[in-house]
Amino acid sequence: MKYVIKNKNYHILIVLIFSAIIYFMGNMYLSISDPVESNYALTAKEMLLNHNYLSPQIFGHYWYDKPIFYYWELIVAFKLFGISDFGARFFSSLLALCNLYLIYRFVKSQTNHIIAITSAIIVSVSAEYWIIAKSVITDMTLGLYFNAILMSFYIGYIRHKSELKGYKQYYLLAYLASALAVLTKGPIGFLLPGLIILIYLGIRRDLKELLSLQILPGLLILLSLGGSWYYYMYITHGNDFINVFLGVHNWLRATVSEHPKFNVWYYYIPITIITLFPWSILLPKLIYNNRNNWFINIPFNSFLAVWAGTVIIFFSCMATKYSTYTFPALTPLAILMAIMCHKRIALICKTALVIGITYIVLTFIVAIPQMNKASTPHISQYINQSISDDAIILQGSGRYRVSPTYYSNHEVYQLLGPNQVAPDPTAISWNAKEVMPFISVNNLPLDKNVYLLIYNDDNFPDTLDSNNWSMVYSNTEGTIYQLHR
Repeated sequence: MKYVIKNKNYHILIVLIFSAIIYFMGNMYLSISDPVESNYALTAKEMLLNHNYLSPQIFGHYWYDKPIFYYWELIVAFKLFGISDFGARFFSSLLALCNLYLIYRFVKSQTNHIIAITSAIIVSVSAEYWIIAKSVITDMTLGLYFNAILMSFYIGYIRHKSELKGYKQYYLLAYLASALAVLTKGPIGFLLPGLIILIYLGIRRDLKELLSLQILPGLLILLSLGGSWYYYMYITHGNDFINVFLGVHNWLRATVSEHPKFNVWYYYIPITIITLFPWSILLPKLIYNNRNNWFINIPFNSFLAVWAGTVIIFFSCMATKYSTYTFPALTPLAILMAIMCHKRIALICKTALVIGITYIVLTFIVAIPQMNKASTPHISQYINQSISDDAIILQGSGRYRVSPTYYSNHEVYQLLGPNQVAPDPTAISWNAKEVMPFISVNNLPLDKNVYLLIYNDDNFPDTLDSNNWSMVYSNTEGTIYQLHR
């Protein structure tokens, strides 16, 4: 054991093993939650069952919310582990480990082993990193490729300035990673890293380096690998894809807030503090006391500062704000913390151990119950076992939940009032996100059983007469009523 601790080659292995326990433990019991995770999981499930591996679909309709790469991950995981909670979370946890190793190798190449291992430890138990490593969302995949872009660029840049061979291959690797980022999240996977690189070179007064960035072969990689799926979607789905994917999920997100109450300039200040917990609480004093470490490697530290600052400022300027948008800023902020505080690595290791164990406990006593509340696994089991396939199931009030359809294999209709019209999912508005099946209260079938699903935080719909409905099932997730005539 002493040999393992003293041998530097084992340090990152220890971090990865400990992190794997934190990220994977309990995943099989974490229900797919509404409203975000269930959209991804149901889309991948429908694609897999319909042998459709190129055009995302949900509720039997094509779905232009995100590019294809994350759905491919989910499909592969479902093939390996079955359509399950563990399978849905598998790649987020796995890529979180890959990302830690990438961070370690990058920082070690620019500094030393102690700073590198400290960086990996700080990232591994940061609150947002732990949450995203267990979540069915695109952010860990994007974060890995985002890191790979900027790390490849910086290594190539330093090698070029040091007149070392092989710098071109690192620049080309950056384009390769960018292509994968574009396939994961869209144009932001190329534009934002490019902006960071441009600002950094401008600060360094070295814009002439742009001429050495292998732009022509790089763009060929980006367009052929990253652009091929977009070309396929355009020739297959035409302007519907352009209008919804680029018009709504990119342009509209940037210019019109989806959640206006969050559209404040200071939104990402508390988010960043939470993101870096517990380090944002424990390390500020250490960082201040060791502020002279900033001047040890000014080009590297400046690059990290530009990286983190640009990400946070960029998304602060966007109208729509989500807590995970600034996740790509976590890596450079954690590395800067490690540079300032690596001499206190013993304290950092002890803190990480305590926080890691705390996360394991929280997974079972907090996360699993809360995820069940945000999902419908048990009520969906009743639907699957007790309600016939030709029956109609309605959701009449509150925010529409996708998890009943994901778990039960039975479509749940959003009930419309007598004068309401279903939104147009191809319009350039937030209505484009409303792709669930709709049915009007005036068109309820007379020849089929009709059920109403009411979640515990919702009320009985005003458009229905409760005297015509009788309860057939109830649990902590909600209640199911059947229409009697």
